Amino acid sequence: MKAVITRFSVLLGALLTCSAAAGESVTLTILEPSEDRWMYPSNGTPGFRAQASTFSALPAAGDQDDRFGQFIVKFDTESAGIPTGLGAENYEINSISLSAVIAQDRLFRYDPSEDHWSTYGYLALPDADSGRPLELFGTGFRNENEASTFTETSPMGDASRGKRNAYALGFDPSGAPRDVSNNVTDGFEPAPWAIAEISGLSTGDLVPVDTTVIYHISHGQADIGRYLRESLNQGFIWLTVTSLHPALQQGGEFVSYYTKEDPVHELFGDSAPRLSISYNLPELGFNSFERKSSGEVALSFVALPGFSYVLQASPDLTENSWMDLETFSTQTARSFSWQQNSPQEKRFFRLSRTPLSL
Repeated sequence: MKAVITRFSVLLGALLTCSAAAGESVTLTILEPSEDRWMYPSNGTPGFRAQASTFSALPAAGDQDDRFGQFIVKFDTESAGIPTGLGAENYEINSISLSAVIAQDRLFRYDPSEDHWSTYGYLALPDADSGRPLELFGTGFRNENEASTFTETSPMGDASRGKRNAYALGFDPSGAPRDVSNNVTDGFEPAPWAIAEISGLSTGDLVPVDTTVIYHISHGQADIGRYLRESLNQGFIWLTVTSLHPALQQGGEFVSYYTKEDPVHELFGDSAPRLSISYNLPELGFNSFERKSSGEVALSFVALPGFSYVLQASPDLTENSWMDLETFSTQTARSFSWQQNSPQEKRFFRLSRTPLSL
């Protein structure tokens, strides 16, 4: 990756020019979640199961959530190298997707399209195609639980309708967050953030074991994009995988995924859910620049982890005149300040950053 250059010129104490290159694109994949949890009332081993399944309590949910079995995952984006604390508005996402691997063989049929809520339940209208979609949402928290402190072993909470501590989060048409766990009973479209896609299968095909499904998240939608940017600013992303497949005791069409605790994944590292994201780094530039009456020049800029920064100066912009003033890197995103006495009437400064991996 080429260094990005920003230049300032000082002439008789005046600031003359400033140019900043556009942010660089970074693509990375987080190979497993930091937390994954099967959110099901009868899960006696929260956070330690090798598989997590999604299914419905319909057609007669009663006092249970329509989306009875849910699978929540948390990805630590800060540890993956995405800087935190830049302000949600400064994260520009190009693409983001979750992939997961099916853990049981041919228990449900592939459906890549959203099914209207009225096609579920006792009074269901006919569904135009075979199967039920696999859907993805954000994750909401209640009952004094928070995204920053909830873990895969935290209590599920009250198992009755609409009371679980962590739940599938969507947005209503006005943009207000809401629990979508009971969208059929409550009669509304949940607006999934993504519907799973499976390469090589057609609608209605039975899904084999070890099939990879991919959720391409609709980051361009305003409310979803805001949730994702705020998550990156905090350093982690929670997501919830659900479906409304009918399930019977010890049977039915439930959808089962491998978790990070699956023994095969622990050996080979290729079965757990993973998150792929492409985003643009904030533009490289100076936040402030000052020529003091004492002759000192003072400047500041935001530095990100994972990069080497070089600050240089030149009296005339000729190619061989640039001199290194300071080189450094940082472990966390922070504002870096630099100042030095500069008796010259004219002087140019530039800043470059280069990934430490290069």
